[in-house]
Amino acid sequence: MRELTAKTIIILFDLLIITFSIYFADFLRSNFAEFIGTPHTAPLTNYSAILPLYILPIVLFAYEGIYTYRYDFWHESRLILKGILFSAILVFSYLAITKSIGVYSRIVIGSSFLFMALLIPISKNFTKKLLYRLGLWSKKAKIYGNDPFLTQEIYGNPYLGYIEPKEGEEPSTLFVNPKGDDAASLKEIISSQMQKRSEVIFIPFIDDYDLTHSHIYELSNTRTNLIVYQNRLKNRYLLLSKRITDMFLSILISPFLIIPMIYIAYRIHKEEPGTPILFKQKRLGQEKNIFVCYKFRTMYDESEEILQKYLSKNPDEISYYNQYHKYKNDPRITPIGKLLRRTSLDELPQIFNVFKQEMSFIGPRPYMLDEKEEVGDTLDIILAVRPGITGLWQVSGRSDVDFHSRIDLDVWYIRNWNLWMDLVILIKTIKTVFLKKGAQ
Repeated sequence: MRELTAKTIIILFDLLIITFSIYFADFLRSNFAEFIGTPHTAPLTNYSAILPLYILPIVLFAYEGIYTYRYDFWHESRLILKGILFSAILVFSYLAITKSIGVYSRIVIGSSFLFMALLIPISKNFTKKLLYRLGLWSKKAKIYGNDPFLTQEIYGNPYLGYIEPKEGEEPSTLFVNPKGDDAASLKEIISSQMQKRSEVIFIPFIDDYDLTHSHIYELSNTRTNLIVYQNRLKNRYLLLSKRITDMFLSILISPFLIIPMIYIAYRIHKEEPGTPILFKQKRLGQEKNIFVCYKFRTMYDESEEILQKYLSKNPDEISYYNQYHKYKNDPRITPIGKLLRRTSLDELPQIFNVFKQEMSFIGPRPYMLDEKEEVGDTLDIILAVRPGITGLWQVSGRSDVDFHSRIDLDVWYIRNWNLWMDLVILIKTIKTVFLKKGAQ
């Protein structure tokens, strides 16, 4: 009953946001018509007659399982945008077929879909977390398998709404993690649990690949499921779109970076006059090409002497460096350098590397030349793409992620790369920078 109530509230909130988006788009159109240069054709009451404008997004959300399954925020947001895009196409097609396209403002209808795309994910995030606090968006779930990170995400994510059952309570959902078990044991567990509860969620044995973009179909005669997995790095059109996106973002944000970069350069020069503003270091690039990576200088000029004196007094820092490839308290960093590293502003000059087509905005961080041996067999995979200014490593804890885990993250990103993932990483990077979390 609680879940039905929660889902009803979520649907009503979606309808409310859809209605608000239409009204707000019409409000802007009516108040700024003189600036656009075209008359405001349809009164607001007329838009209430376009039922597909209100119904189609809800129907397509339901078709994508948004009201049935408990998706992660980012996965659900992608499905929401997909539903809104197809809703817009269908609504404009409906108006064209009924020959009423001239009665309504196409600017209002198009703008309303843009507002839906922005507001519905935000509304869902707020609504589900509120319902979770009220105890309506909660579902008892048990996790089979020992994976602390997975357990923390499932029980600690209000958007999913799963809670750990108390002693003696029967969970309605079971998560099956295959790590540490063989196929026969897992098959027996899933078979027995399917008889007890309505929902069993199990993680594939091979978790190195993101299957959400794959196509699954059946060979009915053999009762076998086939998963079609496509290597997007072999798709020239997707790679071209990534390159175009890089250049577009570079041109778009460059004017906004000029003043901050000039100010940072001034602060570095003022702190240590006569020393270089930029730190230039050779890094491994795509296809093992070596390039010069630019950063703002964050260390003292005589950094090596300072480091050796520090390590002689703090030998524990050596083992920390061996694990994370950085020092816990690096004595070489200048006062302005600490601020730049904490906010990641020291990496702003790498936009020139993007212009030179040596780096991308999103990708694995460029590895140093002396890290080639430690990267090992995965080096060819990692160097198959351009390194990035930011990447999956940056939004996964950075200083809390050791070097080998960083390699695993980079390999996973390359194997499962898609444009939506890049957008998510970019948004998370902005959040990480503002919260100053994980940057060192």
